[in-house]
Amino acid sequence: MLKLQRKINYWSILLLLLIFVANACTKSTQQQEKAQTAVADESAALLEFFVQNGDYVNSPLAPAIIAAGDVYNNRDKNILVIDLRSIEQFDAGHIENAVHVDPANVYDYFTNTIDPPAFEQIVFVCAKGQVSSYVSGIMRLLGYDNTYSMRFGMSSWNKELAQSGWDKSIGNEMEGKMEFTEVKKHEKTHLPKIETGGSSGLEIANLRAQELLNVNQTDFLIGFQDIIENPGKYYTISYFSEEEYKELGHLPGVAQYTPRESLSEKTDLLTLPTDQPVAVYCNTGQQSATVAAYLRMLGYEAYSVKFGANSFIYDSMRKNAKLAGHYWSEIHQNNLPLESGSQSAAPANAGATEIKSVQGGC
Repeated sequence: MLKLQRKINYWSILLLLLIFVANACTKSTQQQEKAQTAVADESAALLEFFVQNGDYVNSPLAPAIIAAGDVYNNRDKNILVIDLRSIEQFDAGHIENAVHVDPANVYDYFTNTIDPPAFEQIVFVCAKGQVSSYVSGIMRLLGYDNTYSMRFGMSSWNKELAQSGWDKSIGNEMEGKMEFTEVKKHEKTHLPKIETGGSSGLEIANLRAQELLNVNQTDFLIGFQDIIENPGKYYTISYFSEEEYKELGHLPGVAQYTPRESLSEKTDLLTLPTDQPVAVYCNTGQQSATVAAYLRMLGYEAYSVKFGANSFIYDSMRKNAKLAGHYWSEIHQNNLPLESGSQSAAPANAGATEIKSVQGGC
């Protein structure tokens, strides 16, 4: 009887050991297969995630920009203003109740500090609207559809800040030098390869966002001079309507891509090369910063041209622009109060507070 019991125990232990080994092998194989699938299909999975969640960049919602006057008028509502400038700029003068968050810390701030859906609006602000458009573009792609970028940044909040900001960003160096011959788009290719280790579109998006928010401005912004002085380095796209492309002309060798339409997989996204940097310019650089965020999330080496066409054909933009938001002018310059430390400070050149709310355009 004792021998029989020992045999039963022996076979029971052996059976349990075999089951454990089999489960471990199965789990290991599944993990390997999952990892291999994630690495092989990450770009496609991420693009599918974007499409299933509204295809933001190719939707009428892009770019999500709010005027400074509207931010001021909404100040008593449940909104949160996040200032992305340096701490020195923030301390020198910021919007009342704004919080300072470095772009690299935005993801962590949303995840661990605040409850983002609890706010009616979360407004990102920077000096001139380029960085805030990039950051809000990334956060929108993650599904935070209550996030906005303040148009023209702090230059539109306060005339004094405009003097050292957007007032110095416009130019006419390319007036009379633009080309008007249509440029053919690149042949269709494939999506870039990205490797985050994520196992779903949502996880990949979050991992990409953490990486791409931890950048300096110079990592995604270039001047139009970079394109002119380095012919052939960038595959540059004019992010204008066909009508504007023909009326205003374009920088040498630049193809036209229609805003909110051309950068989907069903249209012209796959005509962007994966072996060459992609530069995007629009009217003011704010919509192109949003586009650069989208393309960088997908793995492209993408750049936004600072201040857009306003930086090189400003007079033409002012004359021909269809919407007021397409060019910088006095109609965007408010004279709104600033907070310095714990005290509210009016700008040095201020009389009465001036509020302007110009709708339309990027």
